[in-house]
Amino acid sequence: MIRTRPQTTARGLTFVVGVLVALGVILIYSSSSVLMLNKAQDPTRFLRKQLLFVVLAGSSFALARHTRLTTLRRHAWSLLGVTALLLVAVLIPGIGRRVNGASRWIPLGGFNMQPSELAKLGLPLFLAAYCSGRREALGTLKGALPALGAIAGVVGLIAIEPDMGTAMLVGCVSVAILLAAGVKLRHLLLCAVPGLMGLFVFALTKLDYIWRRIHAFMDPAGNDVAYQTNQSVIAIGSGGLFGVGLGASEQKRAFLPELHTDFIFALVGEELGFCGGLFVIGCFAALIVLGMRAVERAHDQFSMLLGQGILLVLGIQSLLNLAVATQSIPPKGIALPFLSYGGSSLISCAAAMGILVRIAAQGRPEAPGAEPAASEAPDSAPAPALA
Repeated sequence: MIRTRPQTTARGLTFVVGVLVALGVILIYSSSSVLMLNKAQDPTRFLRKQLLFVVLAGSSFALARHTRLTTLRRHAWSLLGVTALLLVAVLIPGIGRRVNGASRWIPLGGFNMQPSELAKLGLPLFLAAYCSGRREALGTLKGALPALGAIAGVVGLIAIEPDMGTAMLVGCVSVAILLAAGVKLRHLLLCAVPGLMGLFVFALTKLDYIWRRIHAFMDPAGNDVAYQTNQSVIAIGSGGLFGVGLGASEQKRAFLPELHTDFIFALVGEELGFCGGLFVIGCFAALIVLGMRAVERAHDQFSMLLGQGILLVLGIQSLLNLAVATQSIPPKGIALPFLSYGGSSLISCAAAMGILVRIAAQGRPEAPGAEPAASEAPDSAPAPALA
């Protein structure tokens, strides 16, 4: 394996994130300008909003990058509390905005905040802070209960919105963090029984919705629910090797007008072709590889657990989005990190990457006998990495 210094890994992560964000701005303008022109509105509306989000995301990245990890650990409980309050607030009529039967957004002026995006960072941060240095206590059910309770509360609130995709994503990542921290599998299974029973009861109230999604995946031809994924596959397939050219997409003009959100990868496939799609996938692969290198060299257990959580969220979310866009799994609305339009997702992902860059910069060098890059002392022995 090629040896790199911690600062090299940190710069690599920063560079790849910058490339993805810049590409996202270009693609959002390409996809949304036609939509706005068709509505006789300003074609730069979404571009201007996304540029504002980029500025805010850059600020959150810089703030996270320059915040000491010990400070993050100290305030993890506070961030979890804010996350929980926002997840409760979004369910209150008059505060949360309800769209298509789901209450997931809180209007703030001309923008909408999505609390579940904050949960993707807030819950892993809390779990990393709580679990670090507690391996012996976590081996008992009593020691694991506070962490399990936090997971149940946050995941349950997200599921009530309802947003089952995000709830399952956050839940799976949280369980992975606990396993890496030393929580016994039998304790997780024991506590999972009430949660699974609740999920089953909830699913009974959504049987028609769930069945329509499954049927759309099994038999997408002529299925209204599968319309977007059908058009996404057509867009990707029509791009060929090098694409039809930036701005020349036909699908965005009449067939798939909401390309700038969850189906931004379809635009990549059509306008930039197979090579463009491969480039985007390569960027995400580079993020994962560099992130794994940072986690492997983390100087304490808190940094390692938090880095693992951030990587899992970004990696799994990216895979889910690409799988939906290519009709590999049933349709589910989930953003592609850094590329899809939206402020909450971009800002939270940028903050998460800022933390990961901080972890990378403070990592242990590979050279034998070299001094750590950071001045912060390790909190405890490193936890075992996730497989």
